[in-house]
Amino acid sequence: MRITRYILTWLLASACALAASNGNLAGIVTDSATATPLAGIRVVVQGTNTMAYTDSKGEFTMKGLPYGNLIVRFSGPGWLTEQRTVIVADDVFGSVSVALRSTSKNTGDVVVYGAARRKQKLTDAPAAVSVVTPLDIERGNAHGSIGKTMEHLPGVDVVQSGANDFNINTRGFNNSITRRTLVLIDGRDPSTPLINLNEWNSISSVLGDIAGIEVVRGPGSALYGQNAYNGVINMRTYAPREVLGTRVSITGGEWETYRASIRHAGAYDKLAYKINIGASTQYNYGLVPRTTTAEYPSLDTALRRAGALDKKALSDAAKHPFEYVGTARLDYDITDDERMTVEGGMSISGNEMYVNQTGRLLVQRVEKPFVRAAYNSSNINVQALWQRRNTPEAMQQLVYNANARSLELSDVLGVDAQYNNTLMDGALRYIVGAQYEYHDVSSPTDSAGKFLADMTLISPTRVTAIFGGAYGQLEWKAADKLTLVGAARVDQSRLFPLQFSPKLALVFEPAAGQSLRLTLNRSFLRPSYTELFRRSPAGAPRDLTAVGLAVDSVLKARFGDQAASNLNLGQTSRWNVGNPELEPEKALSIELGYRGSVTKNLFVSADLYYNRRSDLISAPLGGITPEVYTPWRTNSGNSEWNAVGDSVLLAQIGKADFDRLVAYEGKAALAISPANVAAVDEYGAELALTYALTNDLTLNANYAYLDYKVASNDVPAQKIVANTSRHRANIGLDYVLPNALDVSVNARWVDAFTWLAGAFEGSVPTYWVVNMSVGYYVMPSLRVSANVFNALDNAHYEIFGGTILRRQATMTATYTF
Repeated sequence: MRITRYILTWLLASACALAASNGNLAGIVTDSATATPLAGIRVVVQGTNTMAYTDSKGEFTMKGLPYGNLIVRFSGPGWLTEQRTVIVADDVFGSVSVALRSTSKNTGDVVVYGAARRKQKLTDAPAAVSVVTPLDIERGNAHGSIGKTMEHLPGVDVVQSGANDFNINTRGFNNSITRRTLVLIDGRDPSTPLINLNEWNSISSVLGDIAGIEVVRGPGSALYGQNAYNGVINMRTYAPREVLGTRVSITGGEWETYRASIRHAGAYDKLAYKINIGASTQYNYGLVPRTTTAEYPSLDTALRRAGALDKKALSDAAKHPFEYVGTARLDYDITDDERMTVEGGMSISGNEMYVNQTGRLLVQRVEKPFVRAAYNSSNINVQALWQRRNTPEAMQQLVYNANARSLELSDVLGVDAQYNNTLMDGALRYIVGAQYEYHDVSSPTDSAGKFLADMTLISPTRVTAIFGGAYGQLEWKAADKLTLVGAARVDQSRLFPLQFSPKLALVFEPAAGQSLRLTLNRSFLRPSYTELFRRSPAGAPRDLTAVGLAVDSVLKARFGDQAASNLNLGQTSRWNVGNPELEPEKALSIELGYRGSVTKNLFVSADLYYNRRSDLISAPLGGITPEVYTPWRTNSGNSEWNAVGDSVLLAQIGKADFDRLVAYEGKAALAISPANVAAVDEYGAELALTYALTNDLTLNANYAYLDYKVASNDVPAQKIVANTSRHRANIGLDYVLPNALDVSVNARWVDAFTWLAGAFEGSVPTYWVVNMSVGYYVMPSLRVSANVFNALDNAHYEIFGGTILRRQATMTATYTF
């Protein structure tokens, strides 16, 4: 009887729910500037599983909606998102009319998150922020490269070497393996744990699933902690309810470029899911052997001088980088304001050649699984994650300038929790948070403890570390036009001393849509595991047996048979070793910025900054860490004899190896290692403008200037260079017929500059690059696009030691249903 009553109750509730879900809604969406109907605008009813797109007349109709006050959201590439509350009742056919504003004419109203770890208008942000708009991302689908979408942003250095080897940095002091800018995707740092390298070919997402990209230029450690040294790149993927339906994309182009991806998202009641699968492959046309000659004469000279020529043959397989990626996400909407998320995925990529400080490294295959679980509401955000980087034993990383291979197996576990709220009727907003990470980094061994590769990279072969941080921020609306921001963070780990990172900012709004900003920041960059614990060969051993005998012979001839050097020299190994005493690099920055709409058609952003960088970490050198590795010298027991013996030793082996000769693992070795050596004063300026020439045609231009002065350098042998051009500029035209046709032409100019990274020292000549893209909507659900990088085929290289880049054209078809 009780079971029957339950069944009847359930049937009655279901019938009532069905009866209450027969509401209808219709509407039209137009351009606020011209009143032109907009096709292809996504219309989503919050809290339901219902989504529609506007037709060629800008109209839409939705059926089966629940009765009541419904929140309807309107969004599309190139348009600011709007939402409306609409009444739908049994006897009322809901109706709504919305006029959307374009992002090109309303840049200051673009919403960003990364500057303050909360949503706010771009003009309100207390930091210099650049945004890759949804329209830019949509255009980027024609080539599929996340890194290339950022190369036109002011103050952002995007340099390429090979098919997918990108170094993305802000405000100077780039490197072959840059790690000075923190990269986050849905709050997760996808970098390689061992050296903090961002492998852009193995990020567990495809460009078509990226909802937004923000670049916070300048120090960010006050909120983000370690490695937010020069800035933060914050990427967000779509939530399932934002992209209900299926999206298929196929790309083909020059240099055997093939990409394909499919995404499907659906919802049932409070549950929503998304599945994303992608694959890509191409021919790395610029990759050539470096055995006897190089692509350009100056590189050949540098490689020969450094002994960094290839010692391995370059196979055809190594010229074909690939990536396979798959993710699955499940959201549970507790309320309209609360959501639980569980997501997991994996990327498998390989045949990517990276330029490092000593030569080239081929990553044959890398597997990067991840899992994250998150709870998000308007006040509380908590995320836990696990991710791994694994290079399989059968597909080891190949060191091309030495007969060596390496492996890595690294795990990262982390929890990040944040609470935010307001006081004083919203005049005071505060954020408090804490972060915990556990790293387990290793060069694998077998069950007997034998190394599974020729080179272990680090010693000990397994390192574990815990990182903890706590932070807070206060935003006080002191007056109608004045906001004061204060933030601070404390970070602690056994790998570095306690770090305190404060931030102070003043944001003044002289008029609506305009802001002046003054910001003081401190940031730090922790040493990588290889800088701390490296143990890798630095060349062939040197037989010093005759050198030891020569020193003894001179001592005995001068002081008698009782004199002995006790050098005990023989076959002496060469090592590149870490320095466990390294301090983090630090930066103290002051910035003055302006953002605003000067006229209704012109938006301007201008920033001036000064950075004091200290404790810069050098390349591995000999003789600069005597407090860590004791110099191996004559040990006769007599200071006079020692002085004579050392002078003979110096004459016999030369100054370079004399400096490198140290005690390592209980015996003599020729070792190089890094140290904190320098302080630098850096200053720069960034100017960007967006001008709407007409409702359809927009001009974008920006210029960045950077210069520096070395304030101190304890090791003159270590040259200090910014690895960034002093002058960089971009200019482009965008022609957009909303959801019909878009055309973009951009020119990028980089003035000549010096590049220094280990073995690679030389000049990067001035280069111009013209990029073009066009997209056409065959119908609202089908977009065909084309992209041409380096349209004028200007052969150039962007880092000294990088490959020569040529033109690359691709075409893409994207179908959404």
